[in-house]
Amino acid sequence: MIIIKPLSQCSFSDALQAFNKGFEDYYLPIELSLDQFTYRFGLDQLSVDHSFVAFYNEAPAGIMLNGIKKFKGKKHAWNGGTSVAFPYRKMGIGEALLKATLERYQQQGVAEASLEAFKVNEKAIHLYQKYGYEIVDTLLFLKHRGSFHAPLSKKKNPFTYLLKRKAAKDIQNLSFYTYDVPWKNQFDCIQDGESFIALNERNEEVGYLLFQKNFSSIGIVNSVTFYQGGVKEHISNQEEVLNFLLISIFNMYGPIAYNTYNIPAKRNSLLVKILKSFGFQDLYTAEGIKLEQVFMKKYL
Repeated sequence: MIIIKPLSQCSFSDALQAFNKGFEDYYLPIELSLDQFTYRFGLDQLSVDHSFVAFYNEAPAGIMLNGIKKFKGKKHAWNGGTSVAFPYRKMGIGEALLKATLERYQQQGVAEASLEAFKVNEKAIHLYQKYGYEIVDTLLFLKHRGSFHAPLSKKKNPFTYLLKRKAAKDIQNLSFYTYDVPWKNQFDCIQDGESFIALNERNEEVGYLLFQKNFSSIGIVNSVTFYQGGVKEHISNQEEVLNFLLISIFNMYGPIAYNTYNIPAKRNSLLVKILKSFGFQDLYTAEGIKLEQVFMKKYL
């Protein structure tokens, strides 16, 4: 018998068991400690009230993590992870979790729901489509290692910009900042996130990059992860603005590891184009599976 309970009515040990068992054979296997699992709720703005655990004959069998928050006057919801343990698949547990989640979204007045799913996970994608989710973008994981194939000085642009270095939260008030990207690519979900903002000759803010620095055990920056980039609408030199911001980062940190996380191929198409011109390539798992997700939305 399948029973669905809000996570707030379950023990975290049961929830963790469902999570780890469900993701142990995933494309990127995940196993979290209890501390790591509970930490995710604060970091990713997940809710124990709006998340659900499935039990089959009293054994934790599946989980669906959810978060709800408001921006621009509307409530948005995010599915932050769904898994069903291998012995309990094909029993309708994933569908039962999704039904409970969508009912909760409606109760809470959610206007827009989103999620990400690996492109190769066709069964999950079909289930979400069955309940009204639509694919709106492809999310890319790109990487760059080593020196750049051409001197960065050759990519200087004819426009003059000033660089403003700010915290991630400082870009939320830019008129052209976009919320139309995955939940974890938003400024408030990036731990110690930073932003570079470009100012033109009239001291106007015309572009931004949102990123995170990662450090070695001795405190040296050893990688940078890009989450999104944007340029002010209706300016003719958009490519030069993003070039300036990227070159500023590359010159600042040198030939370290650079990655993108869930960069929307359509929404951030110009950023993707420029990154590839610098030699960024697709990222693959150890088994040769291309790291690529679909971005799905449902309007309630």
